[in-house]
Amino acid sequence: MSTEVITNAESLAAIEPDWLALCHRTPGATPFQTPMWLLPWWRAFGSNDLAVIAARNGDRLEALAPLYIIRDDDSDDSLGVFLGTGISDHLDVLGDASLIIGPMANLNCQMWDLQQLPASSSILTASLPDGWSDNIEDQEPCPVLPLPADFESLTSTHFRKKLRYYRRSLEKLGEVRIETPTPETLDDLLTALFDLHAARWQRRDLPGLLADGASQQFHREVARGMLNAGMLRMYATRCNDRLVAVFYGYAFHDTVYYYLSGYDPGLEKLSIGTIIVAHAIEQAIHDGAKNFDFLRGAEEYKYAWGATDRINRRRQLFHA
Repeated sequence: MSTEVITNAESLAAIEPDWLALCHRTPGATPFQTPMWLLPWWRAFGSNDLAVIAARNGDRLEALAPLYIIRDDDSDDSLGVFLGTGISDHLDVLGDASLIIGPMANLNCQMWDLQQLPASSSILTASLPDGWSDNIEDQEPCPVLPLPADFESLTSTHFRKKLRYYRRSLEKLGEVRIETPTPETLDDLLTALFDLHAARWQRRDLPGLLADGASQQFHREVARGMLNAGMLRMYATRCNDRLVAVFYGYAFHDTVYYYLSGYDPGLEKLSIGTIIVAHAIEQAIHDGAKNFDFLRGAEEYKYAWGATDRINRRRQLFHA
């Protein structure tokens, strides 16, 4: 077994095939640990010292910790975190963290702040090297909906009647169809997502999550990579010639992840948001997914679908 610390973006991009293969071999890995998410994140938002730890058994990549270190220019203070910290709903080491934690402790970093860990993460239980202490605490809930074999088993008769009513009401405005992206249409659908998402937030005099150009460019790159990998789950509702709602998420292993949506706020009374989420859940069931992850946030509508909380955790490691 050997370990290396990858300190530049070119070397990190070079291991992408092995990295993605490790993601597929790691139970519980999410889209937020894949190179399709983290390489664009580093290009868009990364700073200071890249410090990705890779453990290999011969040529086979066995574990990967996508980390970087933030340093204060005016002092010796340093803080290590995961790539993707802030906008990623799930973060973790890939593979066995016991292969990683020793090399982490040897890096020039005073504190590691490892956030949004699943309760099953091996980094939560990995033994500390001498001279280190830790703090473990709960973070945010991620409501998750276990999916049955068919949509009818998930919902009540009353809810399905309401859903049919919402869909018929929308159809009265014109021909309704659901589109999925192709390489040629992806950018147009993303532009519609950005515009619809912003329109809802502007009603509250807020900018929304995708108001800046860097965030939009990041998601354009992520979405294209996810589309090429077969992991993008994006559904756009078109009424006549107008896009009125877009669902944007990802799929990996047996789970669909609902990252973001946008819809015409003028159609809110028709519950157009419910219509597009219902379509995404129906499609997830059709594709054989076992879970629908609503990601961070305890919004009431998530629990109305029957989702229950899975609590992300945080482990901070302190050098003595």
